[in-house]
Amino acid sequence: MGNAIAPLAAIVYINRTGSVPTDGITIPLWILILGGAGIVGGLAVWGKKVIATIGENIIALQPSSGFCAELATATTILIASRLGLPVSTSHALVGGVVGIGLVQNIKSIKFQTLKGIAAAWLITIPVSAALSAAIFSIAKILFF
Repeated sequence: MGNAIAPLAAIVYINRTGSVPTDGITIPLWILILGGAGIVGGLAVWGKKVIATIGENIIALQPSSGFCAELATATTILIASRLGLPVSTSHALVGGVVGIGLVQNIKSIKFQTLKGIAAAWLITIPVSAALSAAIFSIAKILFF
């Protein structure tokens, strides 16, 4: 949900002004509330499972190794953002946890969990493409 806030804000701006924003725009409060509610809802529904998968089901993390994985993730996100590269925090965190596993003991990495994560990442691309095509087609019929 959080990733949908910027496109939604741009759509609302274009709908209100009839022009594409070229500079920064002011995001209406209701969009920020909707985004916050979506993030909180997602965390409430899937947060515990995601945290358990990344924090326990790839390798057993200790507080110090978890800190290192989080620091590596934050550094990766900051550098990539500075370079203008699109990145995913969860993807970077999985990479950070795997990096800890490579240093500690490669045999401690649960590759079955990584296979499931990779499959989910690969599946989301065509599913998202199909859903966006369907939603756009319906919107085009209804509104254009």
